[in-house]
Amino acid sequence: MGQKYALVTGTDHGVGLALAEGLLERGYYVVAARLNPTETQIDELRDNNKERMFVVELDIGSDQSVAAMKEKVAQIVPHIDLLINNAGILGDMSKVLGDELDFDEMLRVINVNALGTLRVSNALADLVLAGEDKTIVNISSEAGSIADCWREGWFGYCMSKAANNMQSALVHNNVRKHGGKVMVLHPGHVATYMRGHLDTTANLTPKESATGILRVVLDTEFEDSERPAYVNYRGDKLPW
Repeated sequence: MGQKYALVTGTDHGVGLALAEGLLERGYYVVAARLNPTETQIDELRDNNKERMFVVELDIGSDQSVAAMKEKVAQIVPHIDLLINNAGILGDMSKVLGDELDFDEMLRVINVNALGTLRVSNALADLVLAGEDKTIVNISSEAGSIADCWREGWFGYCMSKAANNMQSALVHNNVRKHGGKVMVLHPGHVATYMRGHLDTTANLTPKESATGILRVVLDTEFEDSERPAYVNYRGDKLPW
């Protein structure tokens, strides 16, 4: 078996950083895309794995940033076996119907969480299809499930994840014709800083979530399907 190549977005910290670390442990060459160059945790990981890791700056909400990332990545790796679209933002979680809603903020959340994921997959499609595994993993959320919607607010996030799920299905229809697949993963309730502070209500560490995600993606057999697998980090199926 030859060298496997993976690219992970949102590796500044949290689940993305843990995914990069877990893939290195599994023998992958990892391209780690981060948003903020002042976040140095991924640099430390790279310094300890200089022969098998490359860090690139990436704002998935920007056409120009994604194009620049693609140009650099194409010079570094011959193909991508596994693309994990992990980067995302939360947006306002508290406002409900009748409140003064910030629609500009919702557009920013949708631009990152739904269109941003598609930007990356579209830019890297040729490298993914040139790989052996041709696998795209989109980190979504149970919040994107329409069948299991129980919230009354968090409009931008929930709508963006539902849209992310739909673009996942559309991309799956494209890559499946070439032997590829898309998987949609809910990472669980993870203790991260996405809310601007450490979420102490969470019941999972980033490492626990990432370990589960990689176990589902790399060690679990799923039947070839017309639809992407929509599962959580334990492999439990979620309702669309």
